Amino acid sequence: MKRNGFTLIELLVVIAIIAILAAILFPVFARARENARKSTCQNNVKQLMNGFQMYKQDYDERWPFTTHAEAVATPTPGASFWPNGIFPYVKNKQVFVCPSNGDGCMMPGVVQTPGSPWYNASTPGTNYGINELLFNWSGGCPDAQLQHPAETLVIADSRCNWIGGYWSVPWPGRAFLTRVAMADRGGSDASICCNGGWTEAANRWTVHNGGAVLGFADGHVKFMPAQAIKTVTGGGTLRYYDTEW
Repeated sequence: MKRNGFTLIELLVVIAIIAILAAILFPVFARARENARKSTCQNNVKQLMNGFQMYKQDYDERWPFTTHAEAVATPTPGASFWPNGIFPYVKNKQVFVCPSNGDGCMMPGVVQTPGSPWYNASTPGTNYGINELLFNWSGGCPDAQLQHPAETLVIADSRCNWIGGYWSVPWPGRAFLTRVAMADRGGSDASICCNGGWTEAANRWTVHNGGAVLGFADGHVKFMPAQAIKTVTGGGTLRYYDTEW
């Protein structure tokens, strides 16, 4: 009995078609998954911003105080730290972690002081960076100091605990908040992250399909493309440095 089957050429054609479809669809699926993570990240930042607003209501309209010492890899025991300040209002450690940047420059919970929600914790505390100028006021920065709260950046996806530009980069390049724009620490590259600006090559190191989630002093949260994340001084719309407030 004669049996009909595929010829080698027909099989190769089918394999080629499947490969082409996979090449087209896989990036689409990847972007869809990342959009879902971005939505989770936006919800995280919104909850953190709500925590800040409630904290300020209880502390004379002042932002939490955070020192440089405790926001690096080995925080100083006993130093103040903003996640500890707003955790009683948030009550969820997971919202301190961006779902797309789990390996970022995170505050390790195991070195936190007794009483901290992350004391002896097996998971790090947060990989969201903060505005160091806003949080470095002794006693907490007063809300009244901020003349443009809707434009003043507070917290964002970041490849560092601080979201400022690199101080060694001259203006106006320094006004690009490259630690936010290139937020994927695993993909960071010195030639990209320290050149003082955003480039097409740097786009692939962003966390959420070419951008990052930002929280502002008035409490609102939004997603911005990486090339737009620069301060007023650098020709952008964000206020970060105290001279821009």
